[in-house]
Amino acid sequence: MSLGIRMLGVGVGVAATLVSVSSAQAQNTDDLPASALTLTVAQGDSLESASSQRSVVLVCAPTVLGTHPATGSACDELNAAGGDFEKLHGRPMRMCPMIYDPVTVAADGIWQGSPVSYRHTYPSMCAAENRSTYVFEF
Repeated sequence: MSLGIRMLGVGVGVAATLVSVSSAQAQNTDDLPASALTLTVAQGDSLESASSQRSVVLVCAPTVLGTHPATGSACDELNAAGGDFEKLHGRPMRMCPMIYDPVTVAADGIWQGSPVSYRHTYPSMCAAENRSTYVFEF
């Protein structure tokens, strides 16, 4: 048997294994409780008094999708924090200018089957980015 035919056989075997692993993973994610959130970033010290707001949808289970520009990374960041927004790590701490320009971030929806309603006001967008790399980056 030539090397080319053996390599083709190995490639087909690897492809079949990847398909079966992907199928198994897809089936496992169907068993996960729902995780779907509406995320909001508002310019102001509350959602009600914000001068501007932008919102996205982030779905992390049973499948990853939504209008968030980095759905996979945002879901990974939330999963690493156990869905606890207070435990998000964000970027390495950096110095932010001491200019008060408040930003309020919010999350409403369901995380792993439990209701979520989170609000936090930061003194600036720089301070907010120190807490979350992807979740509120849109």
